[in-house]
Amino acid sequence: MLPIIILLFICFVIGFIAVTAYLAVSRKEENKPVLPQAEIDWEAINTEAVQSALEVGNKIQAIKKYRQLTGQGLKESKDAIDYAALHPEERFEKTKKKKATADTQDAGIRDLILEGRMDEAVEVYQKFAGVDAYTAKDAVDEIARELHQNTPDLPTTFDDEPKRTSSNN
Repeated sequence: MLPIIILLFICFVIGFIAVTAYLAVSRKEENKPVLPQAEIDWEAINTEAVQSALEVGNKIQAIKKYRQLTGQGLKESKDAIDYAALHPEERFEKTKKKKATADTQDAGIRDLILEGRMDEAVEVYQKFAGVDAYTAKDAVDEIARELHQNTPDLPTTFDDEPKRTSSNN
């Protein structure tokens, strides 16, 4: 009778260890962040508010700010912030590449700005950069500001604060 009790006890202990190990492994897999399938908005990731939240480890605040900037859902924003937190080396690389491609497209846009054809400059920037009208307007206004700083005798043809009520401005 005693050997049967010892055998049952050993089987119970082995079973308990196996179940505990399985649960531990499955919990680790559940906590891994799902990497985003969609494109991450690296400009939003690299804003001061999101970066400062990530630096102090406040992912909730970073997710909230990212959602405000991009309009994405909670899951997409969480995945993007988790990915950015796990891959800090990619954060600024993506923005630099995007900025470099925008700089090569500036040449024709600068000519349109110098001629005072701001609406056409916004349309051209929007088509070639693949951004929405508000982003294109902001970018064209920034290019106009840079032109104005480099050549102060240019007339000011841009708003000090871009209006976000319509795409015709």
